[in-house]
Amino acid sequence: MSDETKAQELISIFVCEKDADIENFLKSRAIQFEKLGKSRTFFIYDEDQDEFQILAYFTLAIQVLKIPEGMLSGNKVKKLDGLSANMRGSRITEFPSILIGQLGKNEMYPGVISGSDVLEYCLATILEGQARLGGRIIMLECKDIPYLISLYEKFGFNVLEREYEEGELLQMIKILEEDEIIEPKEEV
Repeated sequence: MSDETKAQELISIFVCEKDADIENFLKSRAIQFEKLGKSRTFFIYDEDQDEFQILAYFTLAIQVLKIPEGMLSGNKVKKLDGLSANMRGSRITEFPSILIGQLGKNEMYPGVISGSDVLEYCLATILEGQARLGGRIIMLECKDIPYLISLYEKFGFNVLEREYEEGELLQMIKILEEDEIIEPKEEV
């Protein structure tokens, strides 16, 4: 059995009826996105179980956060960039970001893992990569559901202030603080 066939078999038992997009991405596009280098998907599972069970997963990718010109003040643009609001005389409108593309729990195992736990694993993985590659903005898109927004806000995400159309996903961002970006030096 090939690795891809084995992976497909494992993900075939993932269920997320609350959000069909989360289930569909994992079952239909995650492997293809991996092969193309578009994203990386991480499984959360219980190592103590004899049988491999995906409790949750998250997908990370590199993304450009595009802010329409004039939407944010110079101070807010400077906060996003970290240094300046302008580059070569023009307002900065694009920022490299780490995208949490998907994040979901397997409904086959209710109560085993919380949304906070999944987000903690996700952010720990992001910070491992950030230590090697850099980056200061983490972004995600979510439905306008109060408990989801509250969960993400608890971890320092804020809704990007702009006009949203009915049913459009909200963009949320977290700007990493200096103590999250720079690892403390180990004392000898």
